[in-house]
Amino acid sequence: MKREIEEKLAAEITVGDLLTVVDYDYPKFHLLMQCFFCSVDSGHLTLKEHEDAKWLTKDKLDTVDWLPADVKVVEAYKRMDR
Repeated sequence: MKREIEEKLAAEITVGDLLTVVDYDYPKFHLLMQCFFCSVDSGHLTLKEHEDAKWLTKDKLDTVDWLPADVKVVEAYKRMDR
């Protein structure tokens, strides 16, 4: 995970606690994704492969039309006391 973030977002991170595991069947593939809390140690998150990103506060998470597999991650985060 650390290597992927460094390659795709040009930042070094520390991986923290597990948030949730997503097990989802899209029409053309199966997704198994482990989602962790992470913190940025150095660098600035720079999109290298994605077209768009934005920071959202917890109360603004429902303003995005999330992909089906991402809904579980968002709901798990909203339930957290962080």
